[in-house]
Amino acid sequence: MGVAHTPGRPYGWRARIGLLQPGIISDTNPFEFYMMAPEGVQMVLTSLGLGGMSVANYERALAGLEGPVERLLPRKPNAIIQTGIPPLVHAGWGVEAELRERVARLTPVPYITDAAGSIAAMKAVGIRRVVVVSAFEDPLPDLIKSYLAHAKVEMVGHVNAAAGSDLESGELPLLTVYEAARSVFEEHAAEADGIWITQASMPSAGVIAELERDLGVPAVSSAQALMWAGLRLAGISDRIDGFGRLFDVPEFGA
Repeated sequence: MGVAHTPGRPYGWRARIGLLQPGIISDTNPFEFYMMAPEGVQMVLTSLGLGGMSVANYERALAGLEGPVERLLPRKPNAIIQTGIPPLVHAGWGVEAELRERVARLTPVPYITDAAGSIAAMKAVGIRRVVVVSAFEDPLPDLIKSYLAHAKVEMVGHVNAAAGSDLESGELPLLTVYEAARSVFEEHAAEADGIWITQASMPSAGVIAELERDLGVPAVSSAQALMWAGLRLAGISDRIDGFGRLFDVPEFGA
């Protein structure tokens, strides 16, 4: 789908979406972007330079946000999306408004973070009571729960899909992610009305449609939500088959 190209046109002839990722190594993020991207949409990726998962590194990465944004701007992005839940939930509710203000001083290009994009996506498909799938360890799940509560989304369950594995989150098989999501949803089926697979470095896009079909509820992932948000903020309303009902929503925030 996303690998098609029209001869004679630049790859990003419809839109160029800037991606700010926390880590320095890229694997799952660009792979899943191009799984979902319609023809004519290109990623421009740079790193926030996060040196590891610690509060000091989270604070350093957010404090230096302007540098990566300025690196992107000469490539003329139509929207900027930012992955990385841990720095946001450690900073606490309200940090995204601050980050948007800082980016707006540099550029009028729309900017959105993982948490804001995912929350908008959950609301767009009607999720209010969610089970969360990640590879995060304590205290991150509790911080995520508190953050979602501010947005009036209740986290009713969480599972660490990487528990008991020595694999990095990006190496987890899709089947592992699917089984973790199905298990935690079925455990909380009386309460939950949807699934959120967070941590964009963890494979997710390939199981969204299957989870929705098998469980009958909407499923959102960070990678999918950011693709949806990036496209909609860039003015592209394409319906993309195979990656969940979210892409039936033609406008951001709808």
